[in-house]
Formats: sequence, C-alpha cells, structure tokens
Amino acid sequence: MIWVGLTVLAVLAGSALYASLPKSDGHGSRARRLTFAALPVIAALGLYAIIGSPMLPSRPYADRAGERNLAAAAAVADNATDPDFKTDQQIRRLLNQIVVSLEVNPRNLQGWVALARGSLRLGNIERAVAAFAQAYALSGHNPLLAIEYADTRITAQDGQIDSTSRDLVLHALGQMPNHLLARYYYGMMLKQNGKSDQALRVLSDLYRDLPKDDPLGNATESEIKALQSSADAVISAD
Repeated sequence: MIWVGLTVLAVLAGSALYASLPKSDGHGSRARRLTFAALPVIAALGLYAIIGSPMLPSRPYADRAGERNLAAAAAVADNATDPDFKTDQQIRRLLNQIVVSLEVNPRNLQGWVALARGSLRLGNIERAVAAFAQAYALSGHNPLLAIEYADTRITAQDGQIDSTSRDLVLHALGQMPNHLLARYYYGMMLKQNGKSDQALRVLSDLYRDLPKDDPLGNATESEIKALQSSADAVISAD
C-alpha cells in the first residue's frame, strides 16, 4: 500500500512538472519535457527502493549512534572499501536528480522528503534538516513529518531539544498522543528542562506501553535508570 501511494504521488508530481515546463514545437522538445518530468518519479522511487520503506524512524537519536544515517557515518561514506559505498553512490546520483527537479518545482512534497531522508542516510544532517523544514511546511504541518523533522534537528544538535524541536514534538504529541517516539522526546524535553520527576513518569509509562523488542526500549530504559539514579542520589544526600 505504501508503494502504491508513493507511485501515485510521484506520477502526479511528474505530471504537474510536465505541464509547467515551457512548451515549444517539435518532437524533440516534447521528448525532453517528458524526460525531465520523469526525473522526480524515477529518483524518488529509486531512492525509496535503496533506502527501504519510507516509514518514520522508530529509534531516537540516543539509540542510533551506530547507524549509517547519522552524521558520524559521513567519514566512511566516501570509502570505496565500505560495503555500502556503491549504495551511497547510487543515492548521491538520485539526490542530484531530485535537486534538479526541485529547482523547477519547489512545491514537490515527496521530492523534499526524499531529499531529506537521502541526505540523512549519507550523513548530511544540515541538508536533511533544511529539506525536512521545507517538507513539513508544504505538508500543512503533518504530525508524522513533525516528529521526523524534530528527530533530525535533535540529531544535528547532539541530542539537545531547542525551541523549534520542542514545538514540533508538542504539535506531534497533540495530534498523536500515543505516538511512541513523540512520547519519548516529550520525556527527554522534560528531563532537559529540569523536570526529572515528570520525565521519569512519562518515560516509565512509555516503557510499559512499548511492544517487546521495540527499538525504543533500550534508550527509554537507559534514561529511566539515569533518572532513578539521580533521584536516589538526591535522597541519599538529604
């Protein structure tokens, strides 16, 4: 179902781009317009095929240190001996095509999302943040994109939740009160604001609701233990 929806959206984007391109006489001009309009379709679908299912990441910044979609992976992205090097090259080519299509049609929501996720995959966090900002605005403040955008901003800021990320998390949580990643970041926001007791309650409730083997489990459990240790230390000091 996801692939069907993506295909329809990509085709619509390509059709809109085709209609917007300057028209001139001749078969060659028509062929060039068709080729250029097909770029966002081919690039977006190709990028999703390489990266995988375009679902919201299920793990927060704190629990993704070893993944290749973090900035730390940028150091090995250009290494030809890296087993993912070929895939990285393919993603770069697709991203270049998407950038070209966005210059012509900057309101292509799927193009911005694909650019953001592909940039994140390659470790280009700054471009991913900028692309998510565009996608979020074009989406009409979609709550799923809000939490994905917030997650990327928090990654770029070494786990710190700034005012923009806070607003994104609160917006997502208001629309989706049971969303696991939004609840996690709400707990982290409380912790960073010095509200340790509230953070502990939020994260403890989240941990009870997490499915078995959910990727959020390790990060949530670690934060709960840290908060409990801090609380015990305060009691011992008193």
